[in-house]
Amino acid sequence: MEKKYTNYDEIDFAEEPSFIRWVQGKDQKAIAFWTKWVGNNPQKKAAIKTAKVLVNAIKIKEDEPSEARIKSLWDKIDAATPAEKPQLKQAKQATAVVRSIGRRRWISYAAAACIGLVAFFTLYSPTTTVDAGNGERLAYTLPDNSKVNLNATSTISFKVGDFDGDRIVNLEGEAFFEVEKGEAFKVITPYGMVEVLGTSFNVNTRNGQLKVDCKTGKVKVTAKKSTQILTKGLGTKLNADKSALEATYETNIEQQIGWMNGVSFLGKIPFSQAITELERQFDIQIDCVNAIQSRIGDYSFKNNDLKLALDEVTYQLNAAYKIDGKKVTITAK
Repeated sequence: MEKKYTNYDEIDFAEEPSFIRWVQGKDQKAIAFWTKWVGNNPQKKAAIKTAKVLVNAIKIKEDEPSEARIKSLWDKIDAATPAEKPQLKQAKQATAVVRSIGRRRWISYAAAACIGLVAFFTLYSPTTTVDAGNGERLAYTLPDNSKVNLNATSTISFKVGDFDGDRIVNLEGEAFFEVEKGEAFKVITPYGMVEVLGTSFNVNTRNGQLKVDCKTGKVKVTAKKSTQILTKGLGTKLNADKSALEATYETNIEQQIGWMNGVSFLGKIPFSQAITELERQFDIQIDCVNAIQSRIGDYSFKNNDLKLALDEVTYQLNAAYKIDGKKVTITAK
């Protein structure tokens, strides 16, 4: 069954029912099969990309599309790709390719329109955004079956249509990635970029910082025109003045990703930063005088029990707290 697909062209793929279900994300078995097949057949990358464009562009119906719909689609392509209008108009004169498959499903004008459709959907490929809000942590599976765990108030975004080639994810906040082997995988942050092939690592962009810790495999981190290579158990971050990456250092990866297992390890920081993390994890607002906020401590807390978390951090501060709904007041004893 798998071998026959090596002879498929763009239209063959676009007509294949299981391929359509994969592109539409409606069948887990199809998703697993085609993700693996595409990875094992890189020579079909261009055909697969065009076929995905066709599936996304054309709503396949049980009867032949009307001439009015075809004209409407061509008008959109012409408007979106003015530089290519001469070639598109010439292609438009050609006879549209319409193939008959089981139950008379039609894909009209596909061969003639491929160039224009690829240009159109390259420009207008929709972006998928995944958010974890205050007090929320979530797990998400990317189109290539890579896994992402998002910490509270974190966001990832990516273009589904591009994921069979360069895999690019934009990140704001903190996330742990477990990347499937395949094409290059890039995490773009406001402060630098992380590149991998197949590995697991944590990326933290809190407080204007970039911090990367590698759990398995190898990670390349680039920021401020500096680069560091991380292997298992190593980390790096922007230096104090945020002008370059620090040299690699040994990291306690289990602590760095403790938030995934219900514990936030913050390290030695001013309490003001611990306040920000408490507010993020529990969706609360903390009122605290500046004298307490400036105290540096080695803060950690369980992120699934507010009272216990406050007990843990205020013990170091010799402080007391009061909870009133979503408002918490911390005062010196």
